[in-house]
Amino acid sequence: MDRESTEDKGEIGNSNLLQDIRIILLGRKWCGKSQAGNTILGWEGLDNVDETVENKVRHGEVAGRWRVTVVETPGWWKNYYANETIELVKMGMIQSVSLCAPGPHVFLLIIDMDTVLEEKSGKAVEEHMELLGDGVWNHTMVLLNYGSWQESYTSVGEYMDKRGKVLHSIVKKCGTRFHLLNNKNRDSRTQVIELLEKIERMVAANGGNLFELDANIAQDMKSKMKDVNEKAKQREMSVKIERDAFSETYKGETHHLAEIRLLLLGCVLSGKTLVGDTILGVPVGERKRTHSSVVKQSQVGRWTVRLIDTPGWLRFRSLKDTPEMVKQEIAMGVSLCRPGPHAIILVVCTSNAFTEAKLRSIREHMSLLGHDVWRHTLVLFSWCDTIGKTTVEQIIESEGKALQWLLRKCNNRYHSFNIKRANDPAQVVELLEKIEWMVAGNSVFHLNTRETEEWEEERAVPESPSSGESFIEMFEELCKRREKEFLENIRRILVKPEKASSIADPPYMSLDEEHGSNETKVSIWLRKQLSGEDTSEYASDDESR
Repeated sequence: MDRESTEDKGEIGNSNLLQDIRIILLGRKWCGKSQAGNTILGWEGLDNVDETVENKVRHGEVAGRWRVTVVETPGWWKNYYANETIELVKMGMIQSVSLCAPGPHVFLLIIDMDTVLEEKSGKAVEEHMELLGDGVWNHTMVLLNYGSWQESYTSVGEYMDKRGKVLHSIVKKCGTRFHLLNNKNRDSRTQVIELLEKIERMVAANGGNLFELDANIAQDMKSKMKDVNEKAKQREMSVKIERDAFSETYKGETHHLAEIRLLLLGCVLSGKTLVGDTILGVPVGERKRTHSSVVKQSQVGRWTVRLIDTPGWLRFRSLKDTPEMVKQEIAMGVSLCRPGPHAIILVVCTSNAFTEAKLRSIREHMSLLGHDVWRHTLVLFSWCDTIGKTTVEQIIESEGKALQWLLRKCNNRYHSFNIKRANDPAQVVELLEKIEWMVAGNSVFHLNTRETEEWEEERAVPESPSSGESFIEMFEELCKRREKEFLENIRRILVKPEKASSIADPPYMSLDEEHGSNETKVSIWLRKQLSGEDTSEYASDDESR
């Protein structure tokens, strides 16, 4: 939709001069949006190479003629379709319109010509642009950059004829409007003046109308953003209350571990190895794919940390399509940190959408370690430097049901890492302290090779759970609470308050045995601890098995 721009016209008539020009920069990650903004405004500062989920707004005066506002939007990954981009990036793109009220004069779509725009990346451009509505193309101009492509081609036209078929299609969608900008020659203000004059002519051709976001799209974005922010605050508060309650429960008890054993799991490119290096405080090595389980160890503060980095699976690949060697290495990782890992760290990247397909892949691969694996798993969000000031709770709430299901499965245990703060030990210390508390109420993980996840019963995570499924979730939550209460009662019996040390020789229980056998053992053994009576039949019963 369009809105007439009368307040911006310097003169009425055929001149169509503008005093204010409001520009929104769009494009994939690292395409040169920040550099273009600096060139337009004539800024000599360092180009901002950080890509976050937030909009950046800057103002300046150009050539003594225009007051210019530049809004730099968050970018998408080159070959990611819109449904693979995280929700906060898409919401940020839509929100950018409200940051230059009463509306932008132009969207400058930044294209890096040194990287060939192929069919998939071209489709990604179209899908992300159309999040703003079909009318966006009438207000868009393609901004092309100078670069090494000019060594082989004499003009933009020759480039598009020989190499830029997809680019030509996008420029055509924009009414063949494009401009060539040299970001390495910012002293040349002529190229910027020519760009702004082109924008004036484009606005005139649009009848003086500004871009106006469809009311439904605007309202939907506003409602989503409000909902995300409210729920994120509630989640932060809930986590704090739970942590305080846990600390009160174990008040006066010492649960320091001298050694912490960790097993890292995650898909390819999730950042597992970088996370491992950050935990151990070692220099980040060359980024290469992990093909076999690797054992690393280092002294981190008061802890000796033994860490096993396992090979990753492809992001959306099902278990049956993962090579047997990768499956074996994941399972073998447990045996490399005997008697068992204190925690399984599931690394999840925050820079791409957490879809149901991604969740399904995680669930299948986690099933290699049995159903009990979730009780010992903590989700670690990597690449949190890419979300800027946005909190990880906002990511969780905006990404929706699939990610929230995963966290519930892990009893809402999660942590976040900023890889660029690798030298800051605070985030590592906080993680290791979380793991100590986690072990205090849990024990270590032991792999039972006879136990596997019963996949067929939980194959899909529906977008809109039915009332029956909601009841199942409520039932699962009830069972979790009952289990925690039971474990807490057992713990208080096992621990002598005055010494906070465990009673010797607790009954051995195997998951391979029938529940009746375990219940009998627990019952007899607890009776012995509480009453001091002779339970020799327990020993004889155990020996006969």
